[in-house]
Amino acid sequence: MQSDLGDCFSEIKKHLMQETKVCFIGTPCQVYGLKSYLRKEYDNLVTVDLVCHGTPSPKLWKKYLDEQKDKYHSEIDDIVFRNKTYGYHSGTMRIRFKNQFVYYGSARVDPMLKSFFAEISSRPSCYQCHFKSVERCSDFTIYDCWHANNLVEGLVDDDKGFTNLIVQSSKGERILDRIADRYELYATNLEKAIELDGTMICHSAEPHPRRDEYYLNLDKETLRAHIQKFVPIRIRDYLIEKSKGIFYRMGVYKFLKNKK
Repeated sequence: MQSDLGDCFSEIKKHLMQETKVCFIGTPCQVYGLKSYLRKEYDNLVTVDLVCHGTPSPKLWKKYLDEQKDKYHSEIDDIVFRNKTYGYHSGTMRIRFKNQFVYYGSARVDPMLKSFFAEISSRPSCYQCHFKSVERCSDFTIYDCWHANNLVEGLVDDDKGFTNLIVQSSKGERILDRIADRYELYATNLEKAIELDGTMICHSAEPHPRRDEYYLNLDKETLRAHIQKFVPIRIRDYLIEKSKGIFYRMGVYKFLKNKK
């Protein structure tokens, strides 16, 4: 989801003028917005942009949350979009409710994630993003590294997750030099890293031909019923999702993934 920045920019400027060190992390358009607001460079500001897949409508997110609260008869305590339920390579939506129930759902069966990855829910501006390039206005660019063992010879993927990092500025270089001893860092080939995991660095979300229709009729039924008309969740998907949980508890799931 696109974050609600509120008065974040003015608060950042206040801290910068007080010579407080500030690190701002956001989508490329948000980093650009902050720098446009500030109108000057600050040595005590560090900016990090996330490679973005696009952001859905806040209306869709609210509908999803309202239906989840109704279904599980509770307010929500905590949400994680990419929980490592079955390891880093199989992230799931995790919602922890105040009544202690915990919901899990991958992009295969969760209607919110299904809509997102089908690219039917993105905002129109995300289909023509102006910030899709390798070079960014931030100090660092970060994105998922699904193929770490293909980028670094001899590296064993522990399924806890690696992150691709692109240093975008001389300030970024200086910062990385100062903190390098605190992290496990590997130099990789940028072109190969982008080819394997960074397709969204230079490409916008693909416009879905039924996107307008999807939002036009969104209020007429539940989200789970609505999505069946556009990007259906099939019985096979539920069976695979159920099997993943069983195999994971048996310790077989990781073995099966390694055999792919």
